[in-house]
Amino acid sequence: MGAAARMIGLDNLSLVSSNLERPAFIVSPEQREGIAAYFKDGWFDVDYRAKVERKLPLNTLFLDHRVIGEAERKRTAIYNDLFVPQRMAHSAGMRFDLDGREEWFCFAARGEDKGVIEGEDAANFVRIARTAMHTASLATRWQHSRAQWLIDALDKTGSPAIVLDRDGRVNAVTPAAERIFGADLGVRERRLWSANPDDAAALGALTLAARTPDAPLVRRRFLLRGRGRRRQVLVTVSCVLGPALDALPGGTLLLTLSDLGGTSAGIADELQTLFGLTLAEAQVAAAIFEGDEAADIAIARGVAETTVRKQIGAIFRKLDVHRQAELVRLLAGLKR
Repeated sequence: MGAAARMIGLDNLSLVSSNLERPAFIVSPEQREGIAAYFKDGWFDVDYRAKVERKLPLNTLFLDHRVIGEAERKRTAIYNDLFVPQRMAHSAGMRFDLDGREEWFCFAARGEDKGVIEGEDAANFVRIARTAMHTASLATRWQHSRAQWLIDALDKTGSPAIVLDRDGRVNAVTPAAERIFGADLGVRERRLWSANPDDAAALGALTLAARTPDAPLVRRRFLLRGRGRRRQVLVTVSCVLGPALDALPGGTLLLTLSDLGGTSAGIADELQTLFGLTLAEAQVAAAIFEGDEAADIAIARGVAETTVRKQIGAIFRKLDVHRQAELVRLLAGLKR
């Protein structure tokens, strides 16, 4: 974006969400740090672009020198907290509808020495702004389509899954995930919710992961306990897209759910009857079939991981299998 700006005599070009509470933005790498610092707490109420440009019709060119006086402009937060540190002085902008999901701005700015943006420079900005927002709209549709494709594919396989958007809100839920939910755990006002206050840290971590796609995930698995459940729900986190497009609206995180007690009864009964497994061994085998690791099973069952590994060894002997993949194939046959 920096190269595109310089081609038309500008110093800065950016795409910014109109969400005043928590805007997202797409800028060149060299400008990201300064712009991120300005937007870290949302738009300032005294930002004349936020106050004036949002009142204009969509696709209307905004030139700051035409809507605010020089003396007043130099007293504003955006001029002193963003423009001065970035060595910018004059700006232009347009507000667009981004594929019917959100309104975004395309902004351009340049230094005092280059003068105000008008005439041919303004016309060039309009052309490049429309191209940038058209590209962003296509990327948004692609991102939404990818998230929907993931949900549809998981739905066809009966997998419980959820997609979160970049604000941590629930974008889509498969029917299998809805069946895991109950009065103690589910979605309220498009947010994952639990009646158990002990789940607040995990829910907060999931929201934070959706809102900060650039930050590496500290954990990829979280347990939600709900209230009154015999077993917890294991949540596994995956990224829908890489950070380059995560600022755009649409799915950001894919959450797959495993009810650690949801399928134990049927398979556990079969394993005890057919192979002589103890109840504990049968429940561990069922959890392995659901894709859980030994460490997660140990946490869910409240035992040491070494205990679970000993039980896995006993399961392998009794079922005459030597690898986890063989165990999963055998259990898949029991579920048919």
